[in-house]
Amino acid sequence: MTEYAIYLDDSGHPSDQPRVVTAGFLASETQWLRFEPKWLAALEKYGLGTVFHMTDFESSNRSDRGRVLERLTSIIRENTQTSFSCFVNMDAYRRINDTYALEEALGTPYALAVRGLVKNVNLWKEKYLQPEDEISIYVEEGTRHIGDMEEVFRRDGLPIPQKVPKQHPRVQPGDLLAWELFHYDDLRPARRSMVNLLKIPNMLWSNHGKFVEDNILEACRKIKELRLRKDLPPDTKHVYHTTPKRFRRRTIK
Repeated sequence: MTEYAIYLDDSGHPSDQPRVVTAGFLASETQWLRFEPKWLAALEKYGLGTVFHMTDFESSNRSDRGRVLERLTSIIRENTQTSFSCFVNMDAYRRINDTYALEEALGTPYALAVRGLVKNVNLWKEKYLQPEDEISIYVEEGTRHIGDMEEVFRRDGLPIPQKVPKQHPRVQPGDLLAWELFHYDDLRPARRSMVNLLKIPNMLWSNHGKFVEDNILEACRKIKELRLRKDLPPDTKHVYHTTPKRFRRRTIK
């Protein structure tokens, strides 16, 4: 049996940004143990402290940003097995959420993204790993709507991803990847750092999912209790069967 783990971080905000992205890298425990000292040594060498924040790094005026990213992406590429991501198009989500009680019945964009990503992780596991191999899933603990994501996993009878702090070295590459994917359409041609991340030997585009209008609507049609907002009485209370005392309310408009 081989133990694997994937550590996820996110980018984008559901209130005022075009997409919500969650992303991360999967590696065996042996690979992660090799990764950590190399990553921390690189952070120290370049004066980045112990926690790498891609947004802060990109907004800095450093003249060596290209060289730093070359080193960090090389460490990731050489010490991980593959990557996963999923993004939710917020224009599509908001339009459908205006028509249906999408958020209350299905979940917030972050919950949707993590749920879609984990589905792809499980498909990858069935195809490439042995039945006795195990994959643990971790998420960065400070993420907005993390409680809603936990409710969705509980609803679907799935193991709830474990939370780790931002300072955990293994979650920080997910921050870098999520940032790159969030900005991918706006920064063409593709940045060298993104190209480097795509060179992971087992990188598969099928590991990188998305929720746009068509498949969000498809997911809605599978929910028997999903209602049109215009048909909902003002005092309607939404709950999941796994958390019947917790009323679900719309927060994204």
